[in-house]
Amino acid sequence: MVDDKVFLSRVEEIAAEGPGYEHGHDGSDHLCDCIGLIIGAIRRAGGQWRGVHGTNYTARKEVQKIEEIHNSGSLRIGEVVFKSYDPGQGGYKLPARYEPGGEFYNGDLRDYYHIGVVISVSPLRIRHMTTPRPKMDTSLGKWRWHGWLRKISSGGEKPMKVSYKAKVIGGALNLREQMSTSSTRITQIPDGATVQVLEEQPEWCLVEYEGKTGYVLAKFLAEIQREQDVEKISVDRAQLEQIYDTLGDWLGLRG
Repeated sequence: MVDDKVFLSRVEEIAAEGPGYEHGHDGSDHLCDCIGLIIGAIRRAGGQWRGVHGTNYTARKEVQKIEEIHNSGSLRIGEVVFKSYDPGQGGYKLPARYEPGGEFYNGDLRDYYHIGVVISVSPLRIRHMTTPRPKMDTSLGKWRWHGWLRKISSGGEKPMKVSYKAKVIGGALNLREQMSTSSTRITQIPDGATVQVLEEQPEWCLVEYEGKTGYVLAKFLAEIQREQDVEKISVDRAQLEQIYDTLGDWLGLRG
């Protein structure tokens, strides 16, 4: 079983190498196809892949449960997503092994022709290998199905959606595309700068800074919204005490 975070970091590692598109390759020789991105990441993370090199095989045999995508909020970081053709639709070319009587027939007659990996949910980022180089989608488009790979652990905590401001501490902080120190750096946030925190996980936070969204290490953020709240409460308390003193003097309740 491959750790989900390691799997994601290996996906981005292969993508960062900029492999060319070639069917049947997994990124180990600077060539890769869509399923090869997933297979190569699993292998680099210490896992094995003995099944068919194909998206239809993956959808039927390597995914715990494949479900329709209703909106991006139903996705999980680390899931795989698929594009598909229905029977009779233009482009439909389901191999015979998945049709009735075929060795992998399971009643599902969709032709899953493309696969990607969910890197981020809010904002949406789907990494996939296409021609001529790896690509990152930021909208669902034709992605219709999703599911969790059997070979990937699902023990990671789901992000908690929040919204508050925080200050960068301890020096300049890298804003990255995903939750990995080896992930692509989007920009560098200066020490003391303010960011908007959108999601929280134990080690990483999804933040927005100057119109750019990405992940930073949580230990280098200090919440400032709560500090403002505490200051406001202190001011309110002081005002209340003054009112109580005035009322007490007026009513003759103080010594």
